[in-house]
Amino acid sequence: MRKLILILMIGFFLPVLTKAQDQKFHFGFKITPSMAWIKPDTKSLDREGYRLGFTYGVQTEFRLAENYALATGAQMSYRGGKLKSDSGVDSIPDQSVIYNVQYVEIPICLKMLTNQFNKIRYYGQFGFAPGMRIRALKDVGGEDKLSAKDEINFMNVNMIIAAGLEYEISGSTVAFGGIEFNNGFVDMIDGGGKAFTNFLGLNIGILF
Repeated sequence: MRKLILILMIGFFLPVLTKAQDQKFHFGFKITPSMAWIKPDTKSLDREGYRLGFTYGVQTEFRLAENYALATGAQMSYRGGKLKSDSGVDSIPDQSVIYNVQYVEIPICLKMLTNQFNKIRYYGQFGFAPGMRIRALKDVGGEDKLSAKDEINFMNVNMIIAAGLEYEISGSTVAFGGIEFNNGFVDMIDGGGKAFTNFLGLNIGILF
């Protein structure tokens, strides 16, 4: 599965790499360390804690106009959180469960930028990130790294809201940093209750 995903990512981005010198096109890399949690949407589930999350991947931007761009790419996202069921809802026992879930995601965002001043441009970003679960583990009752694949839905969709700044290093090469809030739209629990995966993270990256 991972080899297939890698081949698809290479096949998708290889053609656009040839356009790297085009000022209307940027290609680069980003990492997003984050604080992740699972938000219950039912009285039978309680949120009991946060987990350290992490996202990394490639980012591409197509400038639609001087101050607007379509931002997309491909990324691996590690999410999770701690839940407790008050009534032993289906797949979640009546005790605390820590979930660690890995998704491959394709974010699609509209990025709005200010004019440049002293090599700095500020930006705001809004969009969505459809994702596919590729791994799901849980810690429960003192046992860790148990499979949770049958408890976590395969598909996930998140809303992205981000803001930050870009700094021009040289020519079209810029470094960027900012804050991102990522809010799940799709119930992540398969077979009981409702809960959504969220995170608040720090975006750091470079575009060429």
